[in-house]
Amino acid sequence: MDKNQTIGLVLMSALLIAYMFFFSPSQEEQQEKQRTEQIQDSTRIAQEALAATQNGQNSESSQPIELDSATKALIADAKEIVLENDNIKVALSSLGAEILNVELKNYETFDKKPLILVDEQSSQIELSIPTSSGSVRIDKLGFKVQNATKEKVTFAGLVDGKSLEITYSLPKDGFELFYAIKTDAATQSLQFSWIDAIKRTDQNIELDRRETTINYYTTEEDFDYLSKGSNDAKTEGLENSVSWFSMKQRFFNAALITDKQFDDLTISSAAVNETDSSVIKALKVETSIPVSSLTADAKARFYFGPNKRDINETVADGFQKNTYLGWAVLQPISLYIIIPLFNILEKFISNYGILIIVMVFIIKMCLAPLTYKSYVAQARTKVLQPEINKIKEKYPDDQAKQSQETMKLNSEFGVNPLSGCLPMVLQMPIIFALFTFFPSAIQLRNEAFLWATDLSTYDSIINLPFTIPFYGNHVSLFTLMMTTSQILVTSVSTQQTSMANSPINPKVMMYGMPIMFMFVLNSFPAGLTLYYVTSNLVTLTQTLVIRKFFVNEDKIRAKLETRREEKKKSGKKGSSFMQRMQDAMAQAQEQQAVAKNKKEGTSKNENPNKKDKLK
Repeated sequence: MDKNQTIGLVLMSALLIAYMFFFSPSQEEQQEKQRTEQIQDSTRIAQEALAATQNGQNSESSQPIELDSATKALIADAKEIVLENDNIKVALSSLGAEILNVELKNYETFDKKPLILVDEQSSQIELSIPTSSGSVRIDKLGFKVQNATKEKVTFAGLVDGKSLEITYSLPKDGFELFYAIKTDAATQSLQFSWIDAIKRTDQNIELDRRETTINYYTTEEDFDYLSKGSNDAKTEGLENSVSWFSMKQRFFNAALITDKQFDDLTISSAAVNETDSSVIKALKVETSIPVSSLTADAKARFYFGPNKRDINETVADGFQKNTYLGWAVLQPISLYIIIPLFNILEKFISNYGILIIVMVFIIKMCLAPLTYKSYVAQARTKVLQPEINKIKEKYPDDQAKQSQETMKLNSEFGVNPLSGCLPMVLQMPIIFALFTFFPSAIQLRNEAFLWATDLSTYDSIINLPFTIPFYGNHVSLFTLMMTTSQILVTSVSTQQTSMANSPINPKVMMYGMPIMFMFVLNSFPAGLTLYYVTSNLVTLTQTLVIRKFFVNEDKIRAKLETRREEKKKSGKKGSSFMQRMQDAMAQAQEQQAVAKNKKEGTSKNENPNKKDKLK
């Protein structure tokens, strides 16, 4: 290699290195490009999958029509119009008079990027109008922009020679985008299709997928949804007309609402590609919309916003049901206790971790009388344990007699063995209501506390290179703390109730249940496990304080003895409940004895017959 070739090679290498250093995309840009490509690919795949599930269902398809030169010019000169208020920013296009994207201004994604709820890559809305020359897709036509302001715009165009105006208006606040159509075309209804490959906005993609579905509310005021929880493809045709439907995620939803009705809905979801973390789930709605349901009088509108109950309940009848609050029997607890308390504390406490801790203290203090009654009832059972052991020794092989004599003993001392369980049972609805409240509480999104960067998702301190079945691929510290504190609480309770003679193995109670919940709750929001950790610690403290300062077993024993003597003197029987239990046990024992005698009698009668046969 001569000198010139060497110099040329060095210069080329230097230029290449300089280009790579100064002009090549950064790692963040490459990741963003890759993420965008994944979303586009997932959207395309989802649309194809949804189209396959709907194959053959539409009897009428949109037909291409010949466009005049003016329409072609409008298409070529498409303009973008932006409507904006304090809550949302909506970009519209004069091509098709359609929505390009919607940004929720006061929210971010889990990776601190602007939250674009829908965009032209992931969402596709098609509106078709029947004409004399076939069905025409409005989203493919060009429109003139009229009266454009920051709050309102009208798109004017022609379809088959007939005028068509589409108006969007955005109030000064809120998340509703009003939508009205005015046309001279002789048609009664429009065909509407909306495909939304919902983009990932939060860290816990598994929980988000379980909660993502299509909700709807019928004109007969019935709320329902496309079955959720499965990642398989699903399709459902609705018989009743609806007043709204929504593409509902865990924390947000995109919906179309009218004061009148939408007819012939078909809702579906595509099979989830679990290897793609950029898309939660792809949903599709197809419906026939009467033109009268999209006029200005019908107040048709899109909703692009959070699933927050106080916001949703002002949008439309039943729309607050987009915020999931669990089973119907538990909803009053959330509506009238948990949510009001949370909202009050939110006004005074800005840190949501501290808010949750204060919330625990308030609820536990309100339940303290029940906790005290439960502890005293357990103490009464404990002081009677020596007598109960004597009964078991006296009738070692007769369980029925043991139960009957134990009930008789409890009746003599005025002790109801179920009274210790009842206060705890009364607290269970609150625990279950919290179990559904925290995963749906949008207020916890991106709120940090201690090592948890987001209280609406799990607090991972270790990311595992593998997945443990039923547990996950991470370790939640709050869940470990919850498990440990629950074991301590159960250990103290076991000592208190003296479960050595219980049919339930104390070790199962002490270790089995907490470990089971450790697996269940490892991927649940840190806000929920933080609540349970704090609740366990408060319960443990209450138990130790009650034991040391408020409950004296010797005094309880003396009081029970006094009660027993008073009952003997007065001749009074125990409570009606205990008396019924004793009578039931006595009757059961008597029936067992009769059955046993019959069996023995039959055996005696059979034996002589056998002897006669032998003779």
